[in-house]
Amino acid sequence: MNKIMRTAVLLPLVCLTACSANTSNIDGIIAQQEATETVAPAETTAPPAPEVDVSPEMAANGDYDIDLTMLESNMVYAEVYSMVYEADEFAGKTVRARGTFAYYQDPDTQKDYFAVLISDAAACCAQGIEFVLDGDYVYPDDYPEVGTDITIHGEFDTYVESGTTYIQLLHAEIEA
Repeated sequence: MNKIMRTAVLLPLVCLTACSANTSNIDGIIAQQEATETVAPAETTAPPAPEVDVSPEMAANGDYDIDLTMLESNMVYAEVYSMVYEADEFAGKTVRARGTFAYYQDPDTQKDYFAVLISDAAACCAQGIEFVLDGDYVYPDDYPEVGTDITIHGEFDTYVESGTTYIQLLHAEIEA
């Protein structure tokens, strides 16, 4: 029963919450974004493309491979959705995100899980990215209050726990 309860609470924290079969809207938003991107003329030398197909807004900040804070809410939600379902393409990328702080403790293992929840424009759906801070941090003393808006950055990674693959940001830092 505890595994069921943990799964029911943890899955929304780590990106498995989805809007009811509304992926056509996400596909439309992605197609619209791709249609508005400009292509460099053939005679100029363009920089090499990153391994992950990211928009110019995401690569605008030189400190991050993917800066989700630069995108409007529907695009952020669509990109996080891609990160969950195409996680291998994002491995090792430095990601920056803004959202709501969430916390969960597994009652069986007493393991703590921390995440930033990112809502779509209508705030009806949320995707989450789990994060692990570098250093010796203690909850709740060294973390924000649950429900607080935070900006975080870290290295994108995945892990498998109890047969399920989860995404997370390692070496994460909460920005002041």
